[in-house]
Amino acid sequence: MKNVTINLSNKAAERYSNLTKAEKETLSALFDEILKDKRTLFQVMDDMSEYAKKQGLTPEKLDELLNDDSE
Repeated sequence: MKNVTINLSNKAAERYSNLTKAEKETLSALFDEILKDKRTLFQVMDDMSEYAKKQGLTPEKLDELLNDDSE
């Protein structure tokens, strides 16, 4: 494994710092899978969006999840 640095908004950085070790490892694994995929990042994101829609995730629910400050 190699460490890299990415720029995040202050809010995202704060939320990341509050994640558990397991959550950080999961996020790292997700980035690893996305970035080693031969498709472009946008193709992967489109596929993830389609999958989420098929699972019932609506734009409203996504907005609610992304703006949840209770954690």
